[in-house]
Amino acid sequence: MAIDELLIAFEKILSNYPELPVIETRELLKQHLSKRKDFDTQDEAIIEALLRDKDKLLEKSFIESVENYIKDIGLENDRSDFLRSKEGQYKVVEIFLSVLEKLVDYYYQVLLNMQIGGL
Repeated sequence: MAIDELLIAFEKILSNYPELPVIETRELLKQHLSKRKDFDTQDEAIIEALLRDKDKLLEKSFIESVENYIKDIGLENDRSDFLRSKEGQYKVVEIFLSVLEKLVDYYYQVLLNMQIGGL
């Protein structure tokens, strides 16, 4: 997978959160991705398609998930402090990876439904 492309996209998405230390959070994602071996060639193709998606589904889903998390734990007023913290950086990376995995799974499901429906 083109990890650099994913990191660049992640960094652009993080511009929605100016209080988040982008370089540190990007490096944290890079570390997590280097440890993961569960993305196969098909996953990588789907991820590359998500990165080129004109509707920006990955970005929108990620932002929505972060906002929901912040709201759910009651940090609307303390969001800047949370996003600056190591805990916040870890959570943002965790949310990004979760969204990415869910979108990959979603696309597999769509492809499977198309195959079954086409039989």
